[in-house]
Amino acid sequence: MRYCYVAEDGNQSPTLRLSPGDLLVLTLKNDISLPATAMKHVVPPSNSCSSGMDLMSASSTNLHFHGLAIPPKCHADETITTAIPSAGSTFEYRFQVPSDTPPGLYWYHPHVHGFSEEQVLGGASGALIVEGIERANKLIAGLSERILVIRDQRLSSSKSDPNRPGKDLSVNFAPVVFPDFKPAVIRMHPTEREFWRVLNASADTYLDIKVVFNDAPQFLGVVALDGVPIGYADGGSRNRILWESHVFLSPAGRAEFVLNGPPAGMKAALMAQAVETGPTNDSDSRHATVPAKPQNPVDDDNTPSRTLVNIVSYVSAPEVVTKLPMQPTVQPDTPSARPLSTITPTRQRKLYFSEKVPDPGGPNSPTVFYITEDGKIPTAYDPFSTTPNIVVHQGDVEDWLIENRSQETHAFHIHQTHFLVLERHGVPVHESYLRDTINVPYWDGFSPQYPSIKLRMDFRDKNIVGTFPYHCHILQHEDGGMMGTIRVEPAITASDRTTHGVQVKQAK
Repeated sequence: MRYCYVAEDGNQSPTLRLSPGDLLVLTLKNDISLPATAMKHVVPPSNSCSSGMDLMSASSTNLHFHGLAIPPKCHADETITTAIPSAGSTFEYRFQVPSDTPPGLYWYHPHVHGFSEEQVLGGASGALIVEGIERANKLIAGLSERILVIRDQRLSSSKSDPNRPGKDLSVNFAPVVFPDFKPAVIRMHPTEREFWRVLNASADTYLDIKVVFNDAPQFLGVVALDGVPIGYADGGSRNRILWESHVFLSPAGRAEFVLNGPPAGMKAALMAQAVETGPTNDSDSRHATVPAKPQNPVDDDNTPSRTLVNIVSYVSAPEVVTKLPMQPTVQPDTPSARPLSTITPTRQRKLYFSEKVPDPGGPNSPTVFYITEDGKIPTAYDPFSTTPNIVVHQGDVEDWLIENRSQETHAFHIHQTHFLVLERHGVPVHESYLRDTINVPYWDGFSPQYPSIKLRMDFRDKNIVGTFPYHCHILQHEDGGMMGTIRVEPAITASDRTTHGVQVKQAK
C-alpha cells in the first residue's frame, strides 16, 4: 500500500519552504481508501481534534511537523487525539513559525498511533525547510542545494536470502531495492562544492551515510543536524563546520553538509554503511501491530551496506535548480535564551527502553515495547488515558538519563523541543549542537551497565505549553507501545514551587 501527499499542482510530497515568522495554512484532505477488511468500524465525530482512538483507524491520518517548536494544539501540532477520517474529509492546519526557529531541515509525516509505521513505510513524508541557514553560516552562501529524502519500504522481493535487508530504501522515490540495489543517479559539475540536505524519513531504518571517491571516504562538512546549525547550542556561534567521514542518522534524523564534488570521470557514490541494531534476529511477525506470519521470515532489523546514489561528474551536467542566497536577506538571529549548557537543571529523571514478548513460544506473539520512568511499572502507551506520564512547567530545564535495557537499538525523540547531549555511556561530551532524535545503542544482555545517554531537556519555550509525546522513532516500536506523554504546565514562580513542596533551583 502506498500513501501519497499530492499538492494541487500534482507535485508529490512537496518540500514546504518557510521563513521564521511565516504563517502556514495547510489543508489536508484524507482520500485514503482501504478494503473493508482492513478497517474497523468507527463513527466520525464532529470534532477531529478530540476523537482520540475512537477514530485512530487504518484509514485515518494526521500530520506532525517534526522538530518545530509550535503549540501542541488542535490545528497546529497536536497528534495525540487529532485524527482526520477518510472519505475525503479535510482538515486545516494553521500556525506561525516562531521567529527564533533555527534555520534548517525539518519534515512532516503522519502520527496516527498504531498506524504510523504503515503510512510512513508507504511514502507519507516530506521535507520542510526553514529558510536562512546562510545567516548562521556565511561559508555556504550561494552554494547549489540538493534535498535528498531517503525512505524505507517493505521488501519488494520474497527471494530467500539470509543477507537480504529488513527494508528496501529509496532516494527521492527512486527505488534502491533488493537484490540488485540499483542506485539512483546524481549528476554534478566536476569538483563543484554543493550543499546537501539529507533527511532519513525511514519508518524503521538507520542510516550511516558516507560519500566515497574511488572507494575512499570523503570528508563531509556538517553545517547542521536535526534542523539546528552547528554552534547554535552554545550561544549562536557562527560559521561552524564539523568535518566528518560519515554521518549516523537514526530514523527521523537530518544532516546538512557541504560536499566537494568528484573530478570528471571519477567513480563516486553516496553509500549507507551496515548498521548493527542488536545481537539477535527477529521477524516482522514478532513486531507487527496486527500479527501475521510472513511466508519467508526475515530479520526485519537487518541493515546491510548498500550504494544509494552513483555520483556522475561531467562539465555539461545540468544546473541545480535551487541555490542558497549569496547574501543573507535579514540580519543573523541571536538566540534569546541562555545556552542550555549553562543552565542548572530543575530536576533529573531516568527513563528506560524495554521490551517483552507476552508468549515467547508463540510464533506470532507480537513484541510489546515500553518507555518507562525509573521507579514506575513498564506499561505500553494507552491512547485512551488522559493522564500524562510526566508533568513539568514552562521554564523548567531537566536532565534525563535514557537507558536501553533491551537487546535492540532505539531512537529517542520528543516533540516540540530540542535537547543537548551531555553524556554518552557515562562519559561527558561537549557538543555545540542540539538534537531532536538520538540513538541509544542496544544492551548486549550481560554487561552490568546498560547503554545510556544523558540529555538536557529544554521546556523554557512558551509556545510548547500543552501535552505532547516522547517515543522511540522506530515507528514499529512506537506503534507497539514505546511512547509516553508529557504535559508542560504554565510557568510557576519559585515561591509557588516552595508552596507545593518542590525544593529545586529555578532555571532561568
